[in-house]
Amino acid sequence: MSAALLVLGGVAAGCGGGDDAPPEAAPAARFDAGEFAGPASAHNAWLPLEPGLQTVREGSLNRGHRKLTHRRVYTVTDVVKRIDGVRAVAVLDQDFNGGELAEQAIDFLAPDRHGNVWSMGSYTETYEGGQFVNATDGWLSGVDGSHAGILLRAEPRPGMRWVESTVAGDDPEPRRVVDTGLRKCVPLRCYDDVVVIGEGADSDEPEYKYYAPGVGGITTEPRYSGGEQEKEILVNATQLSRRGLAEMSAEALRLDTHARTVARDVFGPSAPAARDR
Repeated sequence: MSAALLVLGGVAAGCGGGDDAPPEAAPAARFDAGEFAGPASAHNAWLPLEPGLQTVREGSLNRGHRKLTHRRVYTVTDVVKRIDGVRAVAVLDQDFNGGELAEQAIDFLAPDRHGNVWSMGSYTETYEGGQFVNATDGWLSGVDGSHAGILLRAEPRPGMRWVESTVAGDDPEPRRVVDTGLRKCVPLRCYDDVVVIGEGADSDEPEYKYYAPGVGGITTEPRYSGGEQEKEILVNATQLSRRGLAEMSAEALRLDTHARTVARDVFGPSAPAARDR
């Protein structure tokens, strides 16, 4: 699911590696299902997968002379799915335009025993007038040449590089640690120990993503002026009630079930998702 962005303000000055040209290639991390058999307490401070954690980000997109706004709601559910031998958590990623659902996705994420968070698969749907239009993305690690990749390292250090995932038919998504230990303020509050990740082609990282401990992504910023200048910034973070979590998890289950029909070649043979009770 495409992420919205925020205009860059002073990253080059605030991030020691911001002006450095990224290396020409990013290595793919070696996936080993056995590395996910560690303690259940393994987690990533900058990308927590605590069921019920919900963040809300406001975004806008400059398209010509118009400014389009949207709201993105990101919820860690208690739904799990076994993918490529690994138990992955379903994260529900919803995008609302004018209060109406325009796009939603399930991102399947899994921390290994070291705390690296891996992207194991995803499925995305678009809507108009509240009605399903089509599926724009659907892949699972180990199916049709697609492979898991690391979304965020457990102990990020400036200069680290890797490929997020390898999806059949798509270009790899390189990621680079631009800087760590920053202080970053968003409308909700100010955060310390923030990690900045450069995302995009190794020769031309178009955006930076900021991750804060205990909450995850707080903003995404384009590096260059011009173009559509899509923006996004954290405005709320909360822990859902049991009822709220149940509602979000039910929607994730519905999406997984629909994917088994709409993206049958990929999701049809996969194990159905289920709530982790």
